[in-house]
Amino acid sequence: MLGSDDFKRVESHDCPMSTCAAPSGSPCRTGKNKVAIKYHTARFRLVPQLAKALSVPTPAVRKPGSAWTELPRPVSAGAEPVGHVRLG
Repeated sequence: MLGSDDFKRVESHDCPMSTCAAPSGSPCRTGKNKVAIKYHTARFRLVPQLAKALSVPTPAVRKPGSAWTELPRPVSAGAEPVGHVRLG
């Protein structure tokens, strides 16, 4: 049974489909640049808990069928803040 937060697990990975290539934090997209109704199989199979699922629907909060735009990427756990670097 799929959980309500499965989309967060799926979106923690970039979509490996060359026609989509949605970055982490964003839903998959169609060839017509709309938000896909279902996540691409290659993407949700990267999540061990979902590897055997037949499909993972895009939740309503992601507005499937609407024009796709990249959403803010999630902050990586343990990532240090980006600062200035002095070279030379």
